[in-house]
Amino acid sequence: MSSIQFDKPFKTYDEQISILRSRKIIIENPIFAKRILSSLSYYTIINGYKNTFLSVPGSEKFSEGTTFEDLYTLHIIDTNLNSIILKYILYIERYLKTRLSYLVSEKYGVYTDTSDMSNTNPSDYLFRDNYTGSGRNNILKRIKEVLTSSNLNQSVAHYANDKNHIPAWILVTAMPLGLAIKWYTILKSTDKQSICEQFIESNSLSVEEKKEFILKAFSLLKEFRNSIAHGNRTFNISGLPVLPKNALLSLSYGNISATEYNAGYGKNDTFAIILICFILLNDHYLLINFLQDLEYTLMPYKETLINNKTIFEIFKLPNNTFDRLNSMLTKRFS
Repeated sequence: MSSIQFDKPFKTYDEQISILRSRKIIIENPIFAKRILSSLSYYTIINGYKNTFLSVPGSEKFSEGTTFEDLYTLHIIDTNLNSIILKYILYIERYLKTRLSYLVSEKYGVYTDTSDMSNTNPSDYLFRDNYTGSGRNNILKRIKEVLTSSNLNQSVAHYANDKNHIPAWILVTAMPLGLAIKWYTILKSTDKQSICEQFIESNSLSVEEKKEFILKAFSLLKEFRNSIAHGNRTFNISGLPVLPKNALLSLSYGNISATEYNAGYGKNDTFAIILICFILLNDHYLLINFLQDLEYTLMPYKETLINNKTIFEIFKLPNNTFDRLNSMLTKRFS
């Protein structure tokens, strides 16, 4: 038997409830609390959301009146919001991969030599001279490794086994978002411009401003997507890329001000992710659905206060978020 005194020893559900009560969390229904702890875990519910409820940041002291139901409600709202945001990030991922594969196929062909990891074949659409930048060789090698993996998806495996080439539009089906973004970064300047202007049609920004915004937006979406996939909270992700101020203010049609941006709104928070989706998705029907999904998730809690904060304050969203998004839709598609 080990003599080590573990920092976090096993606790039964009853013991976990006792710990919560000792920390002044109100548990009105122990049966409900035990059912949630047995399904979602103490760590997910308590450690995941406690920062919103602490009376002293960094402590284990919860604010007076904090209930277990408050923590659980916040988890449900956050999970639903995560699911919605992830769905529309996936649409943008498809947009990027479709536009990348179309451009590469149109300019550089549909053939790639899977045995040439140095990418020296001029007939290969991954031929290194088709790209630029000091890191291009490593990125091209990583892309080629997608096609030589032992874990090929059904589409790539079909082309590898039954066709005489694997075109770019098949390659991207097996490519993670991060690698697709890397592929975009090594495009030649004119190719990069072509992709940018498909995403951003505005005449008020220079090509370089569009390129900067697109790269920061893609990077932010990737980090947010990965954080969501690993179960992190929507409103508590730090160290993310920051959207460029002037481009964001221009592309949001006046629905975020310089003062708000300087105060942190729209830089790299949940509101920034939502704005990116409304800027990069050029499908009116899709964006209406996005807006409706957000309203369905958040509006039932509009008047709810959790630890004296509204849902919009907790998620760092403007209180009139839906008015702003409707305004963006109207101005963009008028």
